Amino acid sequence: MSLKTSALLLLALLLGGCSTLGWKVGDMAKVRFDVNALDKEGLRGSGNNVKAVSYEFCIPDKIEYVDQVMAIDPTLVVYRASPGKTQCRPGEYLAVGDTHQLDYYEVLRKLAELDYVESIQEATFE
Repeated sequence: MSLKTSALLLLALLLGGCSTLGWKVGDMAKVRFDVNALDKEGLRGSGNNVKAVSYEFCIPDKIEYVDQVMAIDPTLVVYRASPGKTQCRPGEYLAVGDTHQLDYYEVLRKLAELDYVESIQEATFE
């Protein structure tokens, strides 16, 4: 492969890499916490003070949406009667998951890609 071909291939990967991987521009814009602060295991902190980040979002109150998000994220628990920090509206369920799982970034990306998920916020259990 020539240097010019290699350079063009690299440029194509850099410019179109997200779409090549199936990622849409802005997929992670719905995630309202710093995923860059997480390590490869989905934990945040240092030393003996590391923990997973819990997150929450609202979904329509139909079983097909529950099934879809739970197929993407096995850590999810769905609540019918709690609005959560995100203040789910009537006709919505609250979904709560956490980052301590295999491929947490890909899980978050797939959830954020769903049209009916407006935002994914850090859940703070106060």
